[in-house]
Parts: sequence; structure tokens; C-alpha cells
Amino acid sequence: MKLKLLGIIFALVFGLSAIADDFTYVINDLNMENYWFKTCKTQEKVYSVAGKIMSANNLTKRVPITVISRNNEVNANSNMFYKNVTIYTGVLRHISNDDELAFILGHEIAHSIEAYGGPVKYIATVWNSKSYEMKSDLKAIDYMVNAGYDPISAIIIGNKLFSEPMWDWGFFSTHPKGSKRLVSMYKYIYKKYPQYLNSPKTNSPYYKNFECAFADELKGFRHKEDVRQQKRSVKEGL
Repeated sequence: MKLKLLGIIFALVFGLSAIADDFTYVINDLNMENYWFKTCKTQEKVYSVAGKIMSANNLTKRVPITVISRNNEVNANSNMFYKNVTIYTGVLRHISNDDELAFILGHEIAHSIEAYGGPVKYIATVWNSKSYEMKSDLKAIDYMVNAGYDPISAIIIGNKLFSEPMWDWGFFSTHPKGSKRLVSMYKYIYKKYPQYLNSPKTNSPYYKNFECAFADELKGFRHKEDVRQQKRSVKEGL
């Protein structure tokens, strides 16, 4: 009887060790709503893109990144006091690719880097938040290009998410109108990174909608830039 019992124990011990390599951890209550968060795919993707931005732009300041599972929160922010970036899973539902995620993260990282300027800079960003929001938009575009991301995606994700309030009253809003931010980003890309205006991403319906919505303003801007460039060329030729 004892020999038989020892045989069973021996079989169980060595049998389990034999199949240990095939053991798979089971995640309970997994569904389409929580898949990315429970499998850590969300965190992996966010940290990967954020790390690429930090590395490619030689950002030596610490910017902690936190992902919070809150699907009804379509938001990402930077805490100017602690200099950390928080991104909520709700905003990730609106992001189609790494390029769009790079803009969201780049914008918030830019805020956190700005906060390293000390108390005076902190107060300035609080009291003149709209100006710094647009500044962070443009800095995010620089970050994107340096890290190999397509800056046209900044306009695409902005067209998806930027709000367009009826009024834009001073201290009643911390962010400028979405229209101002989008046009500002376009002008910046046009002047500094014009090669991206031929990007396949300009075929996105969100980008097409942006072009249609601001057709007259963009046309006027391009005309002025062409005239300015011609004058510059003539002057340099002389």
C-alpha cells in the first residue's frame, strides 16, 4: 500500500514538472472592455511610445507616466507640481495608431518638461495656460518628428478630440478653441516640416474634414507664405 502511495506521489510530482512549461495563467472576467488593461497591453504600448519620445529627444528630466483604467474618462493630463503624466484608458479608444498616441503623450510630456522651470514657470503656465497649451502642441510635433512619428497625426487626433466651445472667454477656459490649435499646428508643420504634407495620412477622413472646415484660412495662409518665399528668393538672388 505504501509503495503504491509513493508511486502516486512520484507520478504527480514528476508529471506536474513535465507539464510546467505548458502552464498558462488564466485571467478571470476578461472581456472586450477590459482586455487591453488586464493583459497590460495598454501600459506596454503607452510606456513604449513615451520611452521612444523621451529617448529620441534626449529628454533628461524625469516624467513619470501613469495609465489609469477609466473608460469613461477621455483625457490625459500633466500634473505641473509633480511633473507626472496621466493617461486614461477612455482616450485610448479614440486613438488609431502609435502616431496619434505619440502626439497625446508628447503634448503632456512637454507640459511636464516645462514645469521643471521652477515656481515662476509654474505660475506662468497656470496664469497663461492657453498660450502654453498651444506651445505644448508645437513641441509635441517636434518630439514626434524626432522620434519618427508622422506629425499629420497630431491634426488627425486633434480633430477627433479638441473641443470647440461657443465662446472663448479668458479664465473661464484653460484651453484655446480646437480650431485655433489645429490651424496653429498646420502652419507649424507647413513651415518646418513641409515634407509631411504629402504623407498618406493626409487621406484620413479626419484630416480631410480639417482641410474642408478651414479651406479659406489655409488657402490664405499658403498664399502669404508663397509671396513671402518669393520675396525672400528675390532678395537672396540680389
